[in-house]
Amino acid sequence: MIRSMTGYGRAEADVLGRRLTVEIKTVNHRFLNFFARLPQDLQRFEMGMMVRVKEQLQRGQVNLFASWDGGGDEVPPVVINREAARQAAEGLRQTARDLGIPDEVRIEHLLAFPAVTTPAGPGADPEALWAEVEAVLDRALSDLQSFREREGRDLAGDMVRRIEAIEAVVDEIDRRRPGVVEAYRERLGRRVEELAKEVPAEGLAERLAVEVALFADRSDISEEIVRLRSHTGKFRELLEKGGVVGRKLEFLLQEMNRETNTIGSKGADAEISRLVVEIKAELEKIREQVQNVE
Repeated sequence: MIRSMTGYGRAEADVLGRRLTVEIKTVNHRFLNFFARLPQDLQRFEMGMMVRVKEQLQRGQVNLFASWDGGGDEVPPVVINREAARQAAEGLRQTARDLGIPDEVRIEHLLAFPAVTTPAGPGADPEALWAEVEAVLDRALSDLQSFREREGRDLAGDMVRRIEAIEAVVDEIDRRRPGVVEAYRERLGRRVEELAKEVPAEGLAERLAVEVALFADRSDISEEIVRLRSHTGKFRELLEKGGVVGRKLEFLLQEMNRETNTIGSKGADAEISRLVVEIKAELEKIREQVQNVE
């Protein structure tokens, strides 16, 4: 099953005495790009969250938001890490001496160091807090994946219908293909008859045969039709296989577009040109959908 890069997931739970909500929003992106907005006491876990997200997602712009309900907006109780404060003060004094500036260390200077202040209560145990936060994050990721899979099913259904429409048009082009050379032979034959009235007829029949043969070779689109059918078949296989196939689908679309353009330039027939426009219109609609596939 393919997955859309567009999705939304949410989870909430009581985490060591407080209510935590995690929301994840994703949109399409060529690569995986991660952004997090976290409460101050959870910012230390941003790297771990990013690693967890990358284990689940391969492509897309990922925006993660976490917040504490109720008490989450309040300043959490803290304890002062005296050893960290001592080291910070010593470092500041040494820096002041090295730079030749007044050696005055105040408490507000020390409080600027995150290591000096440590959340009290449940947040005082980072491992226990991370275990609880990770569980909520995993539930939000699971909800997100369900959303992306539902979107993926809708995308796949739409693309299959458009591939079927393209295959039907290719069949119509293939049926019309033999008649193009015959129509050219008739047009050229009429032209030869007109010329025969003005110039000697000697050699005109041979020349007609050569011209028709050259035209048939230049306008032969059988190979392009075979390759185009092969690409649509492979496209179907990837949709059925699922997984992270967005870039492969993009490549196949480029190849289908290339073969379609060649058919249009070699077809030498107004009806084939019209049918080529239909194919290109469907390919463009599929391209818009593929841009959202992981």
